[in-house]
Amino acid sequence: MTKFLIIVFSFFLISSYTYASFPVKSNNLQSEVVVSSNDKSSIIAPPAEFHFGGFFLGLLLGIIGVGLAYIFSDNPSFRRNAWYGFGTWIIILLLAGAAA
Repeated sequence: MTKFLIIVFSFFLISSYTYASFPVKSNNLQSEVVVSSNDKSSIIAPPAEFHFGGFFLGLLLGIIGVGLAYIFSDNPSFRRNAWYGFGTWIIILLLAGAAA
């Protein structure tokens, strides 16, 4: 137990020295997009909407849910979120397969 405590305390001491030795300086980069008044529509895309119905359709039914989203909905955001749900379903299946 004492070896574990020594390792933990030494880690905290070394990490604080490392941070103090290599300070991170902030850059003066702008994180916002500056839009001129002439071309507002060509630069900024409209915000994407999140539809829980499409997401859960793709998550619970998989590729069949994506197909149902294309059959019964004309909304591109609904269809996109069905694909997101299907992708989440695939990732969960891959993680479950890797754990088994």
